[in-house]
Amino acid sequence: MVFRRKALACLLLAVSLPGLAEDSARVYVYARRETEARSWIAVSCGGAVAAEVKQGHFFTLRLTPGRYSLSVADGVPLALGAVAGEDSFVRLDWHYQVGRPPIAALSKVGPDDARREMQYLAYVPSKRLHSSLAARSDPRAPTQPKLRSRPQK
Repeated sequence: MVFRRKALACLLLAVSLPGLAEDSARVYVYARRETEARSWIAVSCGGAVAAEVKQGHFFTLRLTPGRYSLSVADGVPLALGAVAGEDSFVRLDWHYQVGRPPIAALSKVGPDDARREMQYLAYVPSKRLHSSLAARSDPRAPTQPKLRSRPQK
């Protein structure tokens, strides 16, 4: 009887997991190659460090729908609304003032601009992921190389 309950619980969990992924939102957090972030900078989601990012890298958060606050230490935070089934893009930027060091700031970016900027970025190493919210590998579909050929005469 106990075995049947455990088997039924495992079956229900396996059936419900694909639906869980569809009900979540993905948030891509990235730093362009030309940014000031030459060392790893911790990015927090809801007060807890989720992952670290530096120039030329990105990571992905899988969040349940709702409102979240993303922040970096001594930087400008970003309030973000996660919508089920949608991708959001957050870029690490910098605010400059004369006579003061640059201040890290997170800003929301449109999908077209973000995908173009992220095209050649690398996924952060797994040792830089500190939360179960952060995906362990690059969720983007792998690009297929296209062979070019000379036109026939």
